[in-house]
Amino acid sequence: MRRRWGLALGAVLAAAGSLGCSDLDNGPVICARPATDQPLLYDGGSVQDGWYMSSDWTGELLSFRGGAYYQIEHHLGQMPRVLQFYLSFDRDGVASGGTLTEASGNEVQLEAVTEESVTVLNGTCADFWLLAVIGVADETPAPP
Repeated sequence: MRRRWGLALGAVLAAAGSLGCSDLDNGPVICARPATDQPLLYDGGSVQDGWYMSSDWTGELLSFRGGAYYQIEHHLGQMPRVLQFYLSFDRDGVASGGTLTEASGNEVQLEAVTEESVTVLNGTCADFWLLAVIGVADETPAPP
């Protein structure tokens, strides 16, 4: 009996591994990805006291559909030291009873960080709304 379960589990894992197309750089591709290698440029948001936010906690968050790819211009003028990404199922974040939670895993994949921008990819097939909080502070205080 134990042997049959082991064989069945092995068959299921082999079948699951064959789903989707293999992309050696980013792992299996199982949902739509950007049609181009160029990320969508986002130049909005605001900077205050060394912290950039792509929107307010209650502001209109960035649409972050499965496979979305953004280059977010942070306007900090130097290499950021702190990167935090929050996700919501609501466009207006914590307004109107919505919630935000810190991204984890491949929900927000960091592709590049420069003195001008941060490039991120939604590595999942799930649709979210994104809030980026990026800082240059020497210490790591709580974001604004």
